[in-house]
Amino acid sequence: MASEADRTGAAVDGADDVDVAPDVSEVLAELAEAEAAEAEARAEAARAKATAARLRGSTPTGDATESGDTNDDTNDEAGAGSPRRGRRPRLWWSRIALAAAVLVICGLLAVTGVMVWQHRQVAAQRAHQAEFVAAARAGVTALLSIDYTHAKSDVARVIDLSTGTFRADFTKGAQDFVTTAEQSKAVTVGSIKSAALQSEDGDTAVVLLAASSTVTNANGAQQDPRAWRMSVTVARDGGQLKMSNVEFVP
Repeated sequence: MASEADRTGAAVDGADDVDVAPDVSEVLAELAEAEAAEAEARAEAARAKATAARLRGSTPTGDATESGDTNDDTNDEAGAGSPRRGRRPRLWWSRIALAAAVLVICGLLAVTGVMVWQHRQVAAQRAHQAEFVAAARAGVTALLSIDYTHAKSDVARVIDLSTGTFRADFTKGAQDFVTTAEQSKAVTVGSIKSAALQSEDGDTAVVLLAASSTVTNANGAQQDPRAWRMSVTVARDGGQLKMSNVEFVP
């Protein structure tokens, strides 16, 4: 009986062992699943934390970048401002130097303009005076140069180079002058040694001349040159300067 009972108990125990084993496996499987789920949850949480960390880190980085940009801009402005402030004195000095150079150039141009104007005035004045002297020289040369072979044309030339009182007086005695030259058959040749302007008043001037004349008659006899000192008044007649008065000076 005992052995049989033992066998019965052993059978019961064996049956219990068979029934219990499946329950433990299930529990272990559930634990494994739970641990896997927990591990997956932890991994998901880690990923969420990493994402959140990245998200949190982007904002400060962006701010830092913007701040850095701002600082860079500020630094650039500050850095750029400093050279500008350094350039301003040089810029003002450059402008002052340029203005001074312009003033000097304008002054030189003004002085040059005045000098050129004065030179032109002097040149024009000298040319004007030279016209008076040339007119006196031409008139006196014609007056002292009479050839009996063409005495009429020589006398007419003297009249053409005269004006005023002298022209009137010479015209009255022109025929007698021609007759005397033809009868004496003389050839008179005059030359001017020197001439200078004594005074000038607008279109009238007085010219002093030193002249000489040589007379040759029909026989070929030549007289010694005669010296003359003359004061000739020259006046403008229309567009030409002519002798208006002739005086012999001792």
